Amino acid sequence: MNPVDKQWAFTVRLITLIVVLGGAALLLYSISWVVGLLLVSTLIVYIFSPLLTLLKKRFNMQHGLATGLVFLVFLLTCALIVSLIVPIIYFEATELIESFPHYLARFQDYISWLSQQIIIFEVEEEVRSYLVGLSDNIHQGIEYLAEASLHLIVGAVDFFLILFLVFYLLYDFHLVRDQFVDLVPVKHRALAKELIGVLDANVGIFIRGSLIRCFAVGVITSIVLLILGMPYAMLLGLIAGVFNFILYIGPYIAAVPALLLSFSPLTPSPFLIILVYVGIQVVDGMFLAPVVLGRIIKLRPITIIVSILVGGSLAGLLGMVLAVPLAGSARGILEIIKRGPAYREEAQR
Repeated sequence: MNPVDKQWAFTVRLITLIVVLGGAALLLYSISWVVGLLLVSTLIVYIFSPLLTLLKKRFNMQHGLATGLVFLVFLLTCALIVSLIVPIIYFEATELIESFPHYLARFQDYISWLSQQIIIFEVEEEVRSYLVGLSDNIHQGIEYLAEASLHLIVGAVDFFLILFLVFYLLYDFHLVRDQFVDLVPVKHRALAKELIGVLDANVGIFIRGSLIRCFAVGVITSIVLLILGMPYAMLLGLIAGVFNFILYIGPYIAAVPALLLSFSPLTPSPFLIILVYVGIQVVDGMFLAPVVLGRIIKLRPITIIVSILVGGSLAGLLGMVLAVPLAGSARGILEIIKRGPAYREEAQR
């Protein structure tokens, strides 16, 4: 084949690849609702799969019976969360909505005082106008939260769909992985199993470890805020626990509601609230994360932050949660490729 034919063949393959990838992306976008349900269900299966393995290997249970017991544990966990946590959170959220005008008025007083100080020191007009309009931005944020709460109510239908998906994924998850391996040529099956192992390790350990971390951070935050006399401590603890899933960025987002509430004279000072949240994150970073996550996610902080931002722009909150384990999986896959003979031969040339 002459150089011109090779160039045309390469161009055709490249165009074909771009068309296929574009079509796949368009297809995934058109069924993003189904993909989201499958992703959430798969994450839940990763959380409970060690229990399924334990029941089958340690107690020699049949797969169907073990799957039923694990699914029952999942249902009981959901019922426990709904019966214990949701009523408390609902009460505090309702009370917060009723009291919000008071907190907003206090915060606007601080903004007005700060604007006066800025005028005294002759800071640029852009900064003054931003601070004056900050209360309007807060109102827009509250409207967005109200719309998000409506989506949560609509999401009840998705929850029941996820229940069915979780059960059948628990039952057939090992078969799906085996069938995927069977699709690979025999000489590459060992590599396929290794790649699946990397994905299982990064996603499974990260999700289970992050749940433990988030639960601990939420409980610690609620207890400390209760001791300090902070209102809505349970709600703020839940927010801290949920956003702690998002490494590096989430804790700062979770601190914003508590910091806004702390401007009221009936609450601890903003400086004390900042110290509390910083202290809890130090405990999380120095003790919780190394113990429950180990070094399974061997990524630099800048890589984690960029991955979270990209995941959030592509798939919202779910993308931010999945960004880190997927980035860790990509790193593990690259390490496997570098150990391969093809890469070594290329490096020796």
